[in-house]
Amino acid sequence: MQIAISHPKIVNKAVFISGNYKREGMVPGFFEGLQKATLNDMPEPLKTAYLKVAHDKSHLQVMFEKDVARRLAFKDLSDDDLRSIKAASLVMASDRDVITLEHTVKMSHLIAGSKLVILPGTHGSFIEAAESGPAKKGSKLPELTVALIEEFLQSTN
Repeated sequence: MQIAISHPKIVNKAVFISGNYKREGMVPGFFEGLQKATLNDMPEPLKTAYLKVAHDKSHLQVMFEKDVARRLAFKDLSDDDLRSIKAASLVMASDRDVITLEHTVKMSHLIAGSKLVILPGTHGSFIEAAESGPAKKGSKLPELTVALIEEFLQSTN
């Protein structure tokens, strides 16, 4: 979102997945809960995926702490910031995401001509297939999500 706003000439299409542009767009209690979060709260599939790339567990802790700090320091964008996005955009979220449906719909209305997709599930469930976690193994949601994104990226409008 930041790149589409700050560097509009280099972005011709954008896919915003479970994104928010204002703190109030998160479910109630999100930031309070994040202040108490530990590495144990991080979903196992994300830990496993990270450790496949960076095999040092201490780096996982550092990454987790940086991610928490980044989210806690989140600064709101303005409605005009979203209105400034000229790239063709696809806004996606789950119906039980950590971003409220109302916020996701508002984002899609502020970004002129954007397309909106709301899929069933929880945060990340439509992009992550795992034995345990948001999507159960065998779920077709990640495959469907890829198809929707590919269709959007390959479209001419």
